[in-house]
Amino acid sequence: MSFLALLLVYTAAAAQVGDKEKAKKEAERKQELKRKSYVLVDEIATGALSLKLPENRAFVLTESADLLWDHDEERARNLFRDANNVLALITPPATSDQEKQHLSAFLAGFGSRRDLILKVARRDPELALDLLRSFQQPPPELLGSNYLPNLEQEIAAEAAARDPKRAIQIARESLGKGLTFSVFNLLMRLHDLDTELSSRFAGELIDKLQTRNIATDIVASRLATELLISSRTPTESPEDKTTYRGEASPLKLSREQRRQLVEMIANSALGLSANKNNNLLYSITELMPEIEEFAPERSALLQKKVAVFNETLTKEQKGWQLHNSLVRNGTPEELLAASQDIDSEQRRWTQQQAIVLAVMRKRADALREYVNAEIKDDSVRKSLIDTLDTEQINSAINKGNADELRKLLPVVRLKEERARAMAEMALLLEKKGEHDEALKLLDEAQTLIKSDFSSDTQTNALLALVCAYALVEPARAFAIMEGAIDRANDRISKLILLDKVVRTGTVKKGEVILQNSGGISMEFVMLKYGKSVSILAKTDFDRTKGLVDRLGRNELRMMARLMLAHSLLREDKLMRMTGDAR
Repeated sequence: MSFLALLLVYTAAAAQVGDKEKAKKEAERKQELKRKSYVLVDEIATGALSLKLPENRAFVLTESADLLWDHDEERARNLFRDANNVLALITPPATSDQEKQHLSAFLAGFGSRRDLILKVARRDPELALDLLRSFQQPPPELLGSNYLPNLEQEIAAEAAARDPKRAIQIARESLGKGLTFSVFNLLMRLHDLDTELSSRFAGELIDKLQTRNIATDIVASRLATELLISSRTPTESPEDKTTYRGEASPLKLSREQRRQLVEMIANSALGLSANKNNNLLYSITELMPEIEEFAPERSALLQKKVAVFNETLTKEQKGWQLHNSLVRNGTPEELLAASQDIDSEQRRWTQQQAIVLAVMRKRADALREYVNAEIKDDSVRKSLIDTLDTEQINSAINKGNADELRKLLPVVRLKEERARAMAEMALLLEKKGEHDEALKLLDEAQTLIKSDFSSDTQTNALLALVCAYALVEPARAFAIMEGAIDRANDRISKLILLDKVVRTGTVKKGEVILQNSGGISMEFVMLKYGKSVSILAKTDFDRTKGLVDRLGRNELRMMARLMLAHSLLREDKLMRMTGDAR
């Protein structure tokens, strides 16, 4: 017995030593990856000078500065200033003979500068204010003075997490220049941090609203409406057991403050000027519970006015009104039925909402039966089923539910989506130690995927496959990506040539625009591709960097290098974004 006890003690001690050694090696590996990532970011920032387009240089400098901030704050500040100076040089002049081109150029420049300012604000709101005030180009007359957001209020919203009191101070100082919905974003961020502070600031906003004519002020009426709705006690849906608006707690307003808001909204809605503010009259139906509570004597008058107002709506406006009502109170089947009678843009959005609600409420199978039975148009039916498949797969992935993915495989129509589900299943099997089964599943999935990048569905399936192979069989992942990048280079070259004939807006002066006017951000790019890049990089950083450098165009290599560095230096944020703890 003594011998066995000694043996157990020795074994436990050896295991502890082994665990400590593993932990030490893992820490060293992470530190080395971080070191290589910062070296890479430094190279990217230096290489920004090689880019032709000023907007591309500014984008790369901004992203590099953001990544370097925790490592070398002084250099990051200088890079932010450099990016701001570059953008100042490309701001269009105050007048132009070609107004539409001038407007487009102004909006593109404003969008790039706004992205820079808000990224700086998350780091240092004072520096953001300094950069903002260093030059401010007035908007073109065609745009109007009230169209653009108040960047000072947006800076305040971004600064809330770092310094709530300073954020409120910045917002107060900017309120004299106008009221934008950014102050509501600030309020809700404060609410997550300090309910008492947010309650006091909400009181200040209500006082400010008392000085505005919300019958004609669209921003003020929307703000009053959202303040009321956000102060509601969360209600539980009987179908999905989720709380209204998903808030952990309501905004804390006194009964008197809520009454003041109802009085403002009711008085304004009943006035003649309200006929010019569709948003205000749209909101009355939504606010009827508060009106019945605080101003019941005006309920009938308001309902009558809304009924008259509804008769003046266009078909499109009535469609959106029905859409909003059904999203709040209807079933997924009712949403799909209503979508058949509205225009194409609304129809797509309403159909998407119906599918999302069905998956959230665990009614996907019922909706699938409804679509197969009630939707007669074959192309529409297939499109709806494909979207439902995608949402169900995404839901199962987010839950890490391999059984749910397995049940979906026989019903998923598109083979690329089946392959994506199989790749995610393989990841879960590998995690359980079932390596051979995972590898078999991936090999089967690979036969279902083309890699000609002809659709997002193909691209997403290929990324899922690479991501899974990177953990299960890394060599296969790199081999797939090497071939894919070679094909991508050929495709990109053809697109560049085509752009010379058919202007697509993606190329300017022979260089691909890295951040287009649609506002596609690095956060969006990382949400879509970051997990795959991260897994490859942690498997073999140098080989992953070699893949990146295989890209044929300098500006695209720069973008891919940013993705590589971002995936490693912002890994915690990336995992929160994707909901993936792996």
